[in-house]
Amino acid sequence: MKALVFDSSSIISIAINNLLSILKELKKEYHGDFFITNEVLKETIDAPLRSKRFKLEAFQLANFISEGNFKLIKQDLDNKTNYLMTLANSIFQVDGNGIIILQKGEVEALALALTINADALIVDERTTRLLIEDALKLKQLLESKLHTKIMLNRANLNYFKKETKNLKILRSSELMVIAYELGLFKDYEISKKLIQNNFKMELLDGILWGLRLKGCAISTDEINELLRIERVR
Repeated sequence: MKALVFDSSSIISIAINNLLSILKELKKEYHGDFFITNEVLKETIDAPLRSKRFKLEAFQLANFISEGNFKLIKQDLDNKTNYLMTLANSIFQVDGNGIIILQKGEVEALALALTINADALIVDERTTRLLIEDALKLKQLLESKLHTKIMLNRANLNYFKKETKNLKILRSSELMVIAYELGLFKDYEISKKLIQNNFKMELLDGILWGLRLKGCAISTDEINELLRIERVR
């Protein structure tokens, strides 16, 4: 099965930057399915509907999902989710107590991606990605943020790594770079006559910074490296 699983963080980053239409075109190019879980649905629609600030985005996302762009998984993920959450939230400890680093929505999306052997989990939150890719770096960041020494439960970390070792993580930024390379931002080309200086690079820079400033955990160095790569293509 060709499948991508989306966490709420990535969906929100894309929606707030008015990039849902690009995501829709990218899905056509992918020739696979985009999945979300019930918790992700709650975080992207139910919760924002109670907020004046994000209510419009909630309606836009509800419309996007109703059109069939995301499939809502019906599978029972409770056991897998609870197991992964217990592991994740006991890896880093202070005074013998586990630090809560992941919430149910994030872990449920992770559980789904592992269960269906998805091509990737799309998540913009730094914590989830680092826990899977570089737990020691996450430990350093937590120590800096909390101003305290953190103990590492290596046994639980190893169990977690065993569960997630074959899972690929992507962010909304990587998806939009792929869309950019596929020429899916062609509707923006009408603005060329107003933005003449290095139009393509300015567009990509705008896409990446828009995502960063509205939720995607991508560094300035990563943005600069992506721009450098695209310049030499």
